[in-house]
Amino acid sequence: MVATNEGNSYRLLLDRPPDKWPDVLLLNSPTDLPAAQGVRGHVGNPQLVCGGALAYIPDWDSSETREAAAMYLRYLGEHC
Repeated sequence: MVATNEGNSYRLLLDRPPDKWPDVLLLNSPTDLPAAQGVRGHVGNPQLVCGGALAYIPDWDSSETREAAAMYLRYLGEHC
């Protein structure tokens, strides 16, 4: 799932049940990462993509989804 953060939509995304959380988090700043629902404890270390944006692949993703997310972030890191 890819979603944009417009207004308070980002917080609403993370208020969903965990099986509906995004597969990749792209943030402008570490302060954009909420503490809600223990999200901080599930994202690990960030990767830098697209002009220094922080990208996280949460551990709630399946191994197949994590692999696809990693491929996407590699693409962003090389072609953005």
